[in-house]
Parts: sequence; C-alpha cells; structure tokens
Amino acid sequence: MLKNQSNQKVLIIGTLIAGFISSLVKWGSEVNMPPRMAGEISPPAAHIDAWLGPLGINAHNLDYMYQGHLVGGAVTLYHWIFSFIFAFVYIFLSAFFPKIRALYGIIYGVVITIVMHGFLIPALGFRHLAYDGNVVGWLWNLNAYEFLSEILGHIYWSFSIEVSLVFVLAILHRPIRGKWVS
Repeated sequence: MLKNQSNQKVLIIGTLIAGFISSLVKWGSEVNMPPRMAGEISPPAAHIDAWLGPLGINAHNLDYMYQGHLVGGAVTLYHWIFSFIFAFVYIFLSAFFPKIRALYGIIYGVVITIVMHGFLIPALGFRHLAYDGNVVGWLWNLNAYEFLSEILGHIYWSFSIEVSLVFVLAILHRPIRGKWVS
C-alpha cells in the first residue's frame, strides 16, 4: 500500500510538517501550563541522564541562553525527535486504520498521554512526584495540574498532527477523510 510513490510522499512530507509543527505546539503548551513543579526534573532529562550519562552526555549539555532565558536544548531536542516519531506513527497507521483519526486525532493524543505518562515513564522509573512524597508518578498519582497539562498538551499536539496531515493530503490532491492511500 505504501509502496506507491504518492503514498510515500504523504508519509514523508506529512511526517516532516507534522513533526515540526506538533513539536512547537507541545513545547508551547508546556510554557503556558508547565506539567511539573519548579525544580522537578522532567522525564526527558531523567532519560537523557540515565541512558546517555555513561557516554558523558547529560540533560544540560545542549542548554543555551536566548535573550537571557536558559533553554534546555537536550530536552527540547528530545521532544522534537519524539514529535517526529509519533507523527510518523500516526500518519503511517492512518493509512491502514483511518479510525485513528477519530475526533481529529484527539483520541491518539489521549492514548499517548495515558500510555506514556500514565504507565511507561513511571514503569521505567523516570517519574517520581516531588509534591507527593516522591511516590511513583503513575497516572492515578498525578495532581490535577500535571494531569491537565499533559492531557491538554497531547490533545493540542495530536490535533496539530491531524491538521498537518489534512494540509498535506489537500496539497497532494488526496482524500482528506477516510483512506488516503491509493
């Protein structure tokens, strides 16, 4: 199905546009509604330190100053990479299972939140709640602020992937609803 050159164009161009746009959307949503208390380490920073620390790479190796603000470069790059990966997965799966696009991708964002932030990240040991005696950050242990930030951020993020896919389908003259593969 995806061996067709025009289908591959949708997948590649869609992934590039959706990955870029969605990474900005997710990052921007966390500026307005930070998911963690000030001073808490973010799960991406914890991952980078744990997985790449033995190689001399840590979460602050790529930090930089921009107009007097410290920007976490490695954590930003981490979120960008995952936005491109999850955009690719969404677009790829939409070719075979168009129902993934239900509610303009919002269900995809909710599922990603529950799976990643509710179970996988805590299961890997990368989320302990400073505000709750350092307990493991399972979904049911998150405070309302963190849960709301993550769920809304992923809804905006997944919606932006869907909007990007619709844009790519439209400019490539493909059906924007249902199966887009030819």
